[in-house]
Amino acid sequence: MTLKQLNYALALNRLGSYGRVAKSMGVSQPAVSLQIQALEDELGIMLFDRSGKKVQTTVNGLVFLEKAQVLVTESKHLEDFALQLSEEVQGDICLGIIPTLSPFLVPLFVEELNQKYPKINLTVQEAITEEVLRGIKNGTFHAGIISTPIQLKSNLKLTPLFYERFYLYVSEKHKLFAKEEIAISDLEDKNVWLLKEGNCFVDQVTNICKTSVNQNGNFVYETNNIDALRRIVEYKGGITFLPELSTLTIPSEQEEMIKDIKGKKRVREVSMISLKTEVRQNLLNAIREVICDNVPSQMLSKKDKELVKTNFIEK
Repeated sequence: MTLKQLNYALALNRLGSYGRVAKSMGVSQPAVSLQIQALEDELGIMLFDRSGKKVQTTVNGLVFLEKAQVLVTESKHLEDFALQLSEEVQGDICLGIIPTLSPFLVPLFVEELNQKYPKINLTVQEAITEEVLRGIKNGTFHAGIISTPIQLKSNLKLTPLFYERFYLYVSEKHKLFAKEEIAISDLEDKNVWLLKEGNCFVDQVTNICKTSVNQNGNFVYETNNIDALRRIVEYKGGITFLPELSTLTIPSEQEEMIKDIKGKKRVREVSMISLKTEVRQNLLNAIREVICDNVPSQMLSKKDKELVKTNFIEK
């Protein structure tokens, strides 16, 4: 049994086709088939059912590959560990960051990160929370930055970074525009624009205002993009919720559309998540330090703030 064979089997489970595996890994299709067959022969069990048009993983195969994924991930960590023995902060790091945060957070810290730690090669990919967790466990991401709290079941750890307030963004056409501070009870469901379902941000908004309506009249707009939602409010009317960092880039002529929510400051906790066994902790610590140095200082404390739940439970 080799790591190459395990990687091929994991890829076949994920992609469902020998041809796709071969293309993604830059090898021939017969090579993939032979390696997986050799693995099955050695194990004495059938990992895949090849009788249909699409290759299906057997029940035994799913159980075996779950353990194999842990072994493959740990082998990558072992390779990385040798690089981290050096005191110099250097190496590659791939972060998955949720779409409601990434376009506003990354520009705040990436320049200073490059200046302070020029040998960190950072890659950022936008992904929803479920994809971030899956990517960490299968080795696609070394860590993620997500909205918390969430309920975890696996070998993952969370490190809070900062606490981001929720604001309202109100159209100039709306009757509540004249108010500087708006109570949640003043909102009307039909006037509230939300992100599409399955996003932790919309879960939190639902927990704040007790509504899941995502339409206005006969027009429905589904997006994970905060800026796109903001523009809908500007041109279509109504109200939406904005996270604090997104308000920093709003043009001065639209700043009056940003409204405080009456009552205690409601916030989402933003945290870094990684495997407990992640060997690149020195790189993650460096990134965490630079992020905290560059977000507004009032966001670093959760004192006198109400933490809004996400409803997310790890599968």
